[in-house]
Amino acid sequence: MAKDEQNQSLRRFSGMVIFILIATLLWLIIKLSDTYTVTSPFAIHFVEVPADHLVMNDSKVSATMTTTGFKLLNYYFKTKSNRKIEISLKEVKYRKFDTNRYSINGRFVEEKIAEFMSTNPNDVKLTDENVYFSMSTLASKRVKIVPKTNITFEKQYNFYGEPVATPDSITVYGSADNINNINEVHTETINRKNVHQNINTSAKIDLAEGFYADFDHVDISISVEKFTEAEVVVPIGIPENLKLHLYPNKASIRYIVAMKDYAIINSLSFKAEIDTTNMFFNDFLPVKLVLYPNNTQIIKVDPKEVEYIIIQ
Repeated sequence: MAKDEQNQSLRRFSGMVIFILIATLLWLIIKLSDTYTVTSPFAIHFVEVPADHLVMNDSKVSATMTTTGFKLLNYYFKTKSNRKIEISLKEVKYRKFDTNRYSINGRFVEEKIAEFMSTNPNDVKLTDENVYFSMSTLASKRVKIVPKTNITFEKQYNFYGEPVATPDSITVYGSADNINNINEVHTETINRKNVHQNINTSAKIDLAEGFYADFDHVDISISVEKFTEAEVVVPIGIPENLKLHLYPNKASIRYIVAMKDYAIINSLSFKAEIDTTNMFFNDFLPVKLVLYPNNTQIIKVDPKEVEYIIIQ
């Protein structure tokens, strides 16, 4: 008996929920069928731009619309990128306003917004009579591609040379006013951890807004080698026009080198000399390296400076 009463209560509750849902749905349909007047923003995206020109940015307009709730709901469900109104510069007459500023008649834009919203053009009204946009003469420049990396290595491993982009340069297009400000472009950051071998990958070109290129990805090669520490002892050179005794007269050079290059580097690969710039004002002369292999990383030169005696 109690179970039957429980089932009846459950059916009554379910019926009530269904009734509320149906009522809510009917109310929503009625509301969405109503006509509303709202003001909404739109981005105007210009296409079919003359080949030797560049429109820098989308224009922004506000339009007051009278339309149904269903159409407004459909509009607001779109992402911002899908709310753009495309206008072809081949279809519309535009006039020059000043150096890089142009305008088109707002009525044409109203018609395009009405077409986008599937409503009557007479029900769309722009805030401004004209729509303005910036268009510059297109220029190009060939610049270097610089790979950007964020890499950590296993112990003793490191870069062997600089990362290489293929191709190593790219033609960038932009306004004639801005193109001179760009001298190189970077790739997106290549992230790796605990690296112990070469990396071959592709990376997207990271271009600032308002610039374009003939391709958007490049191949990146990163050479990785195991490194070790080594040391050589070399005599400290003296300029030919001076007669000096140095104390000490040899320098110890500690450096890091790739294992593959270890055998080809020796004391003849380095040259140390004294720096005589301030010779007559100091009792010690600095020791400087004037020659060392570019595939080594100098850790320490010892001593940093030496005493000297002038020989008459």
